[in-house]
Amino acid sequence: MGNKAGKFALKPKDVTAAQAGTRFTKEEIEALYFHFVSLRDDGAAAPKGLGEVVNLTQFQRGLGFTGASSLFVERVFQVMFDVEGSGWIDFKKFVDGIHRLSSYESQENKIRMSYAVHNLSGAAGICREDLMRMLSACLHENDVAVPSKDVEALVERTFASFDADGDGFISPEEYRLMVEADKSVLAPLTMNVPELIAAAKADAVAAAAAAAAGSPAAASGRLSGSGRG
Repeated sequence: MGNKAGKFALKPKDVTAAQAGTRFTKEEIEALYFHFVSLRDDGAAAPKGLGEVVNLTQFQRGLGFTGASSLFVERVFQVMFDVEGSGWIDFKKFVDGIHRLSSYESQENKIRMSYAVHNLSGAAGICREDLMRMLSACLHENDVAVPSKDVEALVERTFASFDADGDGFISPEEYRLMVEADKSVLAPLTMNVPELIAAAKADAVAAAAAAAAGSPAAASGRLSGSGRG
């Protein structure tokens, strides 16, 4: 992509600001910044006045979705990154979102965010349609062919097991009990951040070496190890 080493420089004050509220080191923040900039490097113009920002399309491309969009990734972006709903995230929001996906985040917060991701309708609880849409989308995105009647049967079993009051919704507390019964529910919201940062560091070193030699270097542009499902 013809990146220049200086393009990925981050001022000390910006590193400190990005670290706030996280457990990332200075080196990890710098690696994440390289990755963040690589997501932006597709020629798409950001709205004036927003500075360095990434939109949903760029974010999904970083997760490997170059064609059809991902409903699950869209929800993760909305709930865990673009919390204000602007459609764009700056570097600080990117760092905070990655931190929420990391093993640093508490299980309590993971459960709360997972519930929000699956509550597509925004109702008082997750309804059958919400769960059906999410399961069907995730299966399709992972190239898993499951007949719709089998997905419907799984949804019905889930509601039979965890909709304790029979109101047709999985409430936040009922969702918590579901997660406690099967911790794998949270797996898609746990990213292998050390792997991501290691890859970003390697890309940054390669880009710096290429810039010093006067030749182009390609950044990976991948949010690897996301555990999406």
